[in-house]
Amino acid sequence: MKSDIVCKDQLSKEGLTFEIGDAMNMKYEANSFDVVICSQVYEHVPDAAMLMQEMFRVLKPGGAIYFSAGNRLMFNEPHYNLPLLSVLPRPLAHLYLKMSGRGDHYYEKHFTYWGLKRLVRAFEVIDYTPLILSKPEKYKTEYMVKPGSNKQKIAAFISKYMIWLVPGYIWILKNPDHI
Repeated sequence: MKSDIVCKDQLSKEGLTFEIGDAMNMKYEANSFDVVICSQVYEHVPDAAMLMQEMFRVLKPGGAIYFSAGNRLMFNEPHYNLPLLSVLPRPLAHLYLKMSGRGDHYYEKHFTYWGLKRLVRAFEVIDYTPLILSKPEKYKTEYMVKPGSNKQKIAAFISKYMIWLVPGYIWILKNPDHI
């Protein structure tokens, strides 16, 4: 794959490797990794629960998963830049995508906040979302949320009082059995 070649050519460092594989059937032994990164992936796989089981399996005792995920209840669906696409029933989402000329089939399967919480229920969840939105400069996210802006103030408020409405989440997942 081209992305694998680009990563190997441009990001090569000692001790760092890039591989392409099936996230729902990894070739690694159980307890192989200290850290697993799952950034905006769950909505792209056929079975998100199987993805979580595999990450749980390959995570070493004491390890953690960086998990960032979009919320189904987002206003603008980022893959197609279409308002409300992710909240529509599947048949209507397919039709909306076709009518917009941006595709034939809506493959992404976003979960709501509560669906995501069910998905990661085997883990202890440390939610960084409110922290990042309240202090974007500390977490180097000023490019997305300008500190002191109305957008930042509204986002911080929503993440504190209506977390289920935030368009995306950043969580650290730990296995309670591994702590």
